[in-house]
Amino acid sequence: MEETDIESPNGHMRKSVLGALIAIVAIATLVTFFGAHRYFGQLETTAASNRMELYLRSLNETLRQHQHMPFVLAGDPRYSSALDPGAVEPETNVRLSHLAKQAKLEAIYLMDASGMVLAASNAGSPNSFLGQNYGFRPYFKEALAGQRSDYFAIGATSGRPGYFVAEPVAYTSGSQQGVIAIKLDVSELQRSWESGADTVVAINKDNIIVLSSNPDWLYRPIVDLTPDTRQTILKSRQFGSQPLRHLDWTENGDAKIAVEGTSYIAARGQSDWRDWSVVYLHPDAKITRQTLVTTVLFGSLIALLVGFATFLRSRRITLAYAASERRRLALTQTNRRLEQAQAELARSAKLSALGQLAASVTHELGQPISAFRNHLAAAEMGGEITSPSTAKSLNKLVERMEAITKQFRYFARGRASDKARVDFADILGEVGKLLSADFESSGVALRIHPLVSPTDVQANKVMLEQALTNLLTNALHAVENEPNPEVNVEVTSAKNRIEVRISDNGQGLDGVNLADLQEPFFSTKPSGIGMGLGLAIATEIIKDHGGELTLEPSSKGAEFVFSLPVVPCGEAT
Repeated sequence: MEETDIESPNGHMRKSVLGALIAIVAIATLVTFFGAHRYFGQLETTAASNRMELYLRSLNETLRQHQHMPFVLAGDPRYSSALDPGAVEPETNVRLSHLAKQAKLEAIYLMDASGMVLAASNAGSPNSFLGQNYGFRPYFKEALAGQRSDYFAIGATSGRPGYFVAEPVAYTSGSQQGVIAIKLDVSELQRSWESGADTVVAINKDNIIVLSSNPDWLYRPIVDLTPDTRQTILKSRQFGSQPLRHLDWTENGDAKIAVEGTSYIAARGQSDWRDWSVVYLHPDAKITRQTLVTTVLFGSLIALLVGFATFLRSRRITLAYAASERRRLALTQTNRRLEQAQAELARSAKLSALGQLAASVTHELGQPISAFRNHLAAAEMGGEITSPSTAKSLNKLVERMEAITKQFRYFARGRASDKARVDFADILGEVGKLLSADFESSGVALRIHPLVSPTDVQANKVMLEQALTNLLTNALHAVENEPNPEVNVEVTSAKNRIEVRISDNGQGLDGVNLADLQEPFFSTKPSGIGMGLGLAIATEIIKDHGGELTLEPSSKGAEFVFSLPVVPCGEAT
């Protein structure tokens, strides 16, 4: 089709029309700017709050561990007897050293009523606490007065920051008192914050930053300290030789903070310990960039549409309309891809944070499980367990716990490579045995319809069992309050793949889509039932095995379907 000139030879744009068009474009652009700024501000504020919760939970868990240990040690008569200087024996230091290594504490030490260290786990090391006097520390004074105390400070001997927990100890005769204390190393948490891309700080009740992703902000007050407060801190040597230089920190309302000239969106949470608060800072400049890009795109589009709608003749209007339609569809597709990319990025961030949490939880469970296995082995060798079936059952229990923690490391270490050829029917059988008691106790019928012929898949058996267990457990919870509750598992095979359908006759998902269900910590269950990780874990495991999980429409209840590639008969693995 031959193109014609947009402007007729005799047509000229009147100044009033041009002014009106400019005004319309300017107003539309201004509305777009403020609307986009509000939208992105709310979006980033919600994201900042979610990230702050993760850091707050990490801080609480770090400070919570080993809080009980000083109380337990204070009740041990071996340490109360050691308050008599003549009764301190070398094996006391050895015993404390062994305890500190097992609990991964920086130090455990016993002080007399003057604050002199009589026994320490680091006796003999270059920075040993043995013989040092910590009577000036507030945690010692509070514990000596008869109450449990905790405290954060830079070590007077080691120079490293730590979290101290102390308990009073009384000599057997009651004539002499002392204090036993532990030092929890927080440098690992500090390093993890520094290595991350986020900006986050922990602030104590004196408004001094004690943990920070930016090491230049450490031990700096965010408000001017009163002379009394500064004198108290210096007297207790809480922050060693740090100058306590004021940090340029200005709070503008509830959610805005400026630090050294940079504006942030702030999300604040209160810690469970020592009146600390965790503040997550998200750069405000990101919202401005997103708003400007959105405004330019939509402002340009509005200007083009107004120009075409006003000045093109009917034929040109038709052509312009077709062109604008193509642009609109392209923009819609681009926006859809951007939204998908943003959703995937947010999911990756959650899984990354979940990986850090999973690593911490796995680390904490590893020692008790190892200790369980060692005690069980010792009991078997010592003849304390006389029933072979009991020993076998306990060993299987330990193996199961180790297998679960191993698959949970999936979020912390990535995809598993230890896959082998497995008959899928064996996986179904193991899961059925594992969950049979739960279904029977809940009065729910579990009907499994496996394939008649063997069907092999290349899989990590324990992880695939865990994925199937998570899906069946979700189905069990969905039908617990239904009349005649039942869960069906049907396996079919076609085109070198198997398809597993898990359906229930519950109330369904009330319109919740699969993408939301696959998000970590998202759950449709009542509060207190699960953490919302089951479907997220199952999805990642199925993806790792080359499969895909989908949610099929169902007139009653919910139906989840996943497929896996089949290993052809005779093929080597």
